[in-house]
Order: sequence, then C-alpha cells, then structure tokens
Amino acid sequence: MVLDASSLENTTFRQFTMRDVLRIYRMMSKYWVSLTFGFLFMLGYALFSGVSITMVIPVFDYVFVPRNVVPIYTHFPEFMSALGNVLSDFFAKTDSIGAMTDMSHLESFLAQLKEVLSTTDPLLLLYSVCGALIILTLIKNIFFFFNKLMFANLRGKTMVDIRDLMFSKYLNQSMIFYQENKVGDSIVRISSDVSIMSELFIRAMFDVLRDLSLLFVYARIAILLNTRLFLMSLIVLPVFSIVMAFLGKKIKKYAKRIQIKFSDMFSNVEEVMSNMRIVKAFSREDHELNKFKEINNKFYKYWRKSVIYSAFNVPISEINGVMTGVLVVILGGRLVLAQDSGFSFGSFTAFMFAIFSMLHPMKNITKAYTEIRKALVSLDRVFTIINRKSEITESENAIAKQAFEKSIEYKDVTFTYNQKSEALKEINLSIRKGEKVALVGSSGSGKTTFVNLLPRMYDVSAGEILVDGINIKDIKLLDLRTLFGTVTQESILFSDTVANNISYGSLSDVSLDDIKEAARISYADEFIETLPGKYDAMLQQKGSNLSGGQRQRICIARAIVGNPPILIFDEATSALDTEAEQKVQQAIDQATKNRTVIVIAHRLSTVLSADKIVVMDKGRIVDTGTHAELLGKCDRYRTLYNLQFKNSGGQ
Repeated sequence: MVLDASSLENTTFRQFTMRDVLRIYRMMSKYWVSLTFGFLFMLGYALFSGVSITMVIPVFDYVFVPRNVVPIYTHFPEFMSALGNVLSDFFAKTDSIGAMTDMSHLESFLAQLKEVLSTTDPLLLLYSVCGALIILTLIKNIFFFFNKLMFANLRGKTMVDIRDLMFSKYLNQSMIFYQENKVGDSIVRISSDVSIMSELFIRAMFDVLRDLSLLFVYARIAILLNTRLFLMSLIVLPVFSIVMAFLGKKIKKYAKRIQIKFSDMFSNVEEVMSNMRIVKAFSREDHELNKFKEINNKFYKYWRKSVIYSAFNVPISEINGVMTGVLVVILGGRLVLAQDSGFSFGSFTAFMFAIFSMLHPMKNITKAYTEIRKALVSLDRVFTIINRKSEITESENAIAKQAFEKSIEYKDVTFTYNQKSEALKEINLSIRKGEKVALVGSSGSGKTTFVNLLPRMYDVSAGEILVDGINIKDIKLLDLRTLFGTVTQESILFSDTVANNISYGSLSDVSLDDIKEAARISYADEFIETLPGKYDAMLQQKGSNLSGGQRQRICIARAIVGNPPILIFDEATSALDTEAEQKVQQAIDQATKNRTVIVIAHRLSTVLSADKIVVMDKGRIVDTGTHAELLGKCDRYRTLYNLQFKNSGGQ
C-alpha cells in the first residue's frame, strides 16, 4: 500500500473511523484519574451553571414586587434555617436521581420554597441572592478550571503516546515503504496531523461533552419552567441542522486537500534543502521557486475555501440564536401578560436566561463540529500509519541466533519491486564462513539489492536465503541484523559526538576503549585525536565538518565496533578521491581480517584478491570465480576489467 499524499485522496474514511476513535479512547483510559476527575469537574461546572441562572427568579418575583404580607424572616440565620428545613425535607423524600426529578416531589419542594421566599424580607433576600450568586459563580469557575486542567493532562499524554506509537510504526516499516513515500509527508503526519487531531478532535470532543452537559442542565430548567414554550422554541432547529451538515461535508473535503498539499509543500522544501548544492550547481533556483509557488498557491486556494465555509458557522449560529430568542420573547411575553397563565415574570426571566445560556454552548458545539470534521482527515492520516503493517514480519516461532557458523546460501532467489520489474532473477550462490566475496557489475545489475535481502531490508519474492541452513525468515529479526556490520556508499552520520556515532553500531554498551579500538582498526584514530574534544567532538549535520574519507572511516569503525561476524561494504570507496580511497581501503583491509566479507565493488582494483568474485548483469549471476579464472572464462568480467585497466595498462 503506497501512502504518498496523492494516494490519500482516494482513502475511504468511513470504513475504519469508529474503530480508530475507540482506540484513542482506549489509550486515554490509561490515564483514568485525569479522565474521571475531568468528567466530575465537568458535571459540577454544568450543575452550578444551571443553578446560578435560577437566582433571577427570587429577585424578580419576590424582591422587586409590592407585598401585602408582613415578612416572617428578617434575619439571615432565621432565613437560612427555614431554607435548610425545606431542602432537608426534599432530600429526605427522595432516594435517587429519578425521584429527585419526579414532578410531584418537585412541585411540593417549589411550593415550600416559594412560601419561604414570599415571607422573607426583600432586602435580606436581595443580599442573600447576590451572595449566593457570587459563591455559585466562584465554585462554578473552580470546577471549570480543574476540568480544563484534567482534560489538558489527558490530551497531552495521549498525544505523546500517539506520536510515540507513530514513530515506532515508521521505524518498523520496510525499505520499500521509504522508497515509495515522501519524508516530508511522514513529518507532516507525525507533527501537524497529530497536533490537529489532538487539538481539534480530542479537545473539541471533551468541549462538546461539557457543552452538552450545559445544554442538558439549561434545557431541563427551561422544561421545568414551561415545557410547551421550550418545545416551541425548537422550531428553527431542523433547518439549522441541515445547513450545518452541508457545511461540515464541505469543510472535511477541503481539510483533506489542505493536508495533502501541506505534505507536498513540506516534501518539496525538504527535498530542495537537502539537495541545495545541486540546485545551485545547475542554477535552478528560479525553477524550484516556481515549483514551490505552484504548490503554495494550490494550498492557499484550498485553505481559502475551507475558511470561507468555516466562516458561515458564526453567522448561522447567530441567526439561529436571534430567531430562537425572538420566538421565546414573543411567545413567553404573551404568557406573562395573560393574567391566568400562572407564568410569572421571574419564571419567564429565568426561562430566557436558560434559553439564551443554551445559545453559547450550541455555538461552541457548531464550531466544534466543523473542527471535528477537519480533524477526521488528520485522524485518517494518522491511523493509516498506525494501522499499517510492515512487509517485513517476524515468524511466531522465530529462532534465536547469535553466531555465524558455516555459510550463507541463496537458493533460486528472485526479487521484484512493486510486482513490476525483476531486480534479481533465480540467484543461486553459497558464501562460506571466512570467505571474502566481491560482487561486480554495471549499475543496475542488482548488487545492492543482493546484499539488502540478507538483513531483510526487503523480503525475497521467490526462493529462500539460508544462514547456517536456517531460512532468514525464521530467525529473530534483531538477531539476524546483529550478524551484519554494514558500510554504505553514502557516509551517513548523525549530529552527535564521534564516540556516539561509532557506538551506534552496537546494541550492547561499549566502553571508550572499545570505541578507540574500532577507530584504530579503521584508521580513524589518526584524525579523531586532532579534533577539539577528540571522541567527544560534535559532528555537524551529516558529518559535514569532516572530509569524505574521514566520514567513511568512522562508518567503518561503527560497522565493526559490535564485532559482527559478517561485514558488508556497499561501494564504500566509490565516492572518494584517490588519496581518500587508499586510506579507506587500508581501513577495510584491516577491518575485514578474520571475518566473512561481502564487498560491492565499483573499482575492480579493490577486489582482485577476493576469494570469490561474483559477476552480475541484469539481475542475474553471470559467472563466479577468482580474478584469474574469470579473466579466462567470463566475457562480461573481461569487458569490465578492460574498461578500467586497458588504458592504464594495469594487471
């Protein structure tokens, strides 16, 4: 499965979304303390938000109205005692949440409460309500703060786990994956897409839950105050829902295109920056700038359309809110003005507070809906990687193997890239322990593919490779790769100390003496000792503060520091000048003593003394033998030899 940006355009999202969403929540469940307390604080915030708006009822119904009754409760302790009796009586009669919301109990409770409020001194009641409102607001915002804190911890830890899992998946993909996919796209997925998914999907989902709990509380209060008026206020909701569904579909569409173009842009920048020397050498700055502008302009067009569709959210929510508010004011106002309706001005005010308090969470949910639609694209891109299995897998009963004892055998090995052209065809070869085997042939003959199959960078398409008679697919992958030390044509080093770059070649802890010994064998010690800091000297990106020959000698030290029984040199000297090549060749000769060695040779002069030379052409083995034998019997080898030595007259 190719996972470049363009192929993502055709990815079907619906088929695995819910499974992936549930997987995120399973990852969150590890942090159950933050999750549990987050929900508790969220419910507390919603509850106290609802209670606080009911404070307007006593103010408008029992404070700012004329009274014909002499107040009974004129002091705060008396008022609180009466209020406490009403509450204790209510809770004594209810033993569950269902009983607490039973209308008969509520009506009895409200009647007793109204009796206390109507016989309380208006000024005392005003002070009490104002004080209660301050306390409720304080408690509500404490719950809000800790709700945000708990969910922030939960979101942050989950994002760390997702990134760790993604990077682990990337590390375990086969080399085919990296040949077919852009590095820039991988970086965008692991950085930008995870952030979008976390910020917009995880955060938005919890914000939606909080706003839904607020809506439930406010709606419950409105229903208790006047059920008929509440139902009538929902008339405009269906139209609003249809419009939001249309916008959500459009937003998701362009969010997907934005991420694809973002990946293309990042990949383009990464590729150009990594190859700036070639860009400048051929004066292609204008070409690359125009190419970048084209990608950037497409990104802008998609981004602009996404912003336009998103911009409809607030106006539509606002229109919906105003229409609902106008409807409530007209219908509710008529009830208040009707003498026999029993709907007081205080109840109507509380009802309006409840309805208008619902508008803000509804607006937030609308906004979150569009954000979640965008985040679904990133969810898709992230879990495409997380759910992807590498082509290179370890068998269930894999065998442990720490030593190389007898031989390596290729039996009828064929390998095909992407089921198209055969890179290797029916390869048969045996390499005995202690042999130095050289692979020669023109570029594209299959030499590098031959050695890449050994540590299972790729798996054979047909045939088998045996190490000491065991199929390499049946050997534990870690053990198999530990058998080999590899030096490639490109001297790849990390931005770290010299010592750490050398020790990178061993999975076991190595001492500084071991590092120095590997450097001595590879003749790297002669220049390392002159560096500021010596083995603690920091290398620049790709080891750019060293020469090509110096970098390659550190690579050889890295290959041998773990003392692997088999060494692979993939054209290790082909990119070097003559002087550097001689030094590296000396290092190779020293490092390969008493080891099994496979050398891919660009220059035949470096392999004339090999025990066995394998001549390859067009993915096949043409012939094998020593240098002298091949000169006498192999036309292809003779042609390669004459091309390199005839003009110089060398033998």
